[in-house]
Amino acid sequence: MSGDTNNMIWHRSDAWLNESLPAMVAMRRDLHSHPEPAGEETRTSSLVMKQMDEAGLDTKTKQDATGLIVDIDLAESDAPRLAIRADMDCVQVPDEKDVPWASINDGYCHACGHDAHTTMACFAASALSRELETLRSEGASSNLRFIFQPAEESATGAIDMIDRGALDGVDRIIALHVDPFLDTGRIGMRSGPITGNLMSFKVRLCGRGGHSARPHEAVDPIPAAVNLVSLLYQLGPRIVDNRRAHCVTVTSVRSGDTINAIPSSAEVCGTIRAARMEEAAGLKQMVAQCVEAVCLATGCESEVSFPHHAPATNNDPHVVELMAEAACDVVGPDCVVRLDMPSLGSEDFAIYQQQVPGAIARLGTGHGPTAERHALHSSLFDIEEAALLIGSRLLTRTALHFVL
Repeated sequence: MSGDTNNMIWHRSDAWLNESLPAMVAMRRDLHSHPEPAGEETRTSSLVMKQMDEAGLDTKTKQDATGLIVDIDLAESDAPRLAIRADMDCVQVPDEKDVPWASINDGYCHACGHDAHTTMACFAASALSRELETLRSEGASSNLRFIFQPAEESATGAIDMIDRGALDGVDRIIALHVDPFLDTGRIGMRSGPITGNLMSFKVRLCGRGGHSARPHEAVDPIPAAVNLVSLLYQLGPRIVDNRRAHCVTVTSVRSGDTINAIPSSAEVCGTIRAARMEEAAGLKQMVAQCVEAVCLATGCESEVSFPHHAPATNNDPHVVELMAEAACDVVGPDCVVRLDMPSLGSEDFAIYQQQVPGAIARLGTGHGPTAERHALHSSLFDIEEAALLIGSRLLTRTALHFVL
């Protein structure tokens, strides 16, 4: 395909995306106000399917399941295929923003930015669908696939989509993740790890309830929970070489409903994060040992589980450069940021990368003074919506570089 034809397709797609920004904003706000947790993304899946139907694209779904696979076939069936993945679920935090598009589902919020990811992938797919005949007639050498994935926050969605054939015939895979501490208009790239290993933990401490006036007749789980939290924060930083990035965070402590009764149980939940699996495994063992110690001291019994796990991402250098070339076209080389180090956030996109080479990039969505910005998973998190256009353009341009 000639360079003139390539540029013509890109300019037409780019112009359509620019005209579509109001529609992007409307879709993202709709998704933001109707967040759905992991595995329950039925409304979101229906909205995506409607958008794909309007673009003339077929979707593959599984009965009674969320998530969609959308193929754009431009070449022979055995030609290379690039997958573009977008996650759809929300996090279980309240939405405390005073905006018209705030969540109407109490206790749930798209504080993760997945509403933006879904929107950008939808509009990239729609832009590419408008050029199907031209791409085919001009001899496109590759095919495309869009994966709209449920349950990223529980680190189970990627496995489910792989089981449903999402990576069958796929040679490369890409994704975006919004970043509120990267200015809108900037795109962060990194070869190798860009996020860390994740393990979640859930500890149930079982005692014996009783009257608050007679604690000697009970086995109180609250001292066990308090001491467990203290031990985790004291010992976590001391069993790992402090030159290695790692983090143990307690995210919830729950026990009791009244002011005059000792409860029978308490629950402590949190996450283990580490740049390397070796440190994550050591911290997992430390959690189990701390639970054993507090139970020995307090007389409680325990149930310990590690329900969620996502490995560290591993961005393939060649796929990074494919995205970086497209990013330079979209925002200019001065706004393509080479990230020095990975974060300790997690991404089940890493599970796809264990099967095929892939890369995830950070899309700047921040604006205003850094100290006034709200982090991912904050109840006040929001994005600068101009970033929706940049992300859609980046996905579209990367896809065109791959197929042309």
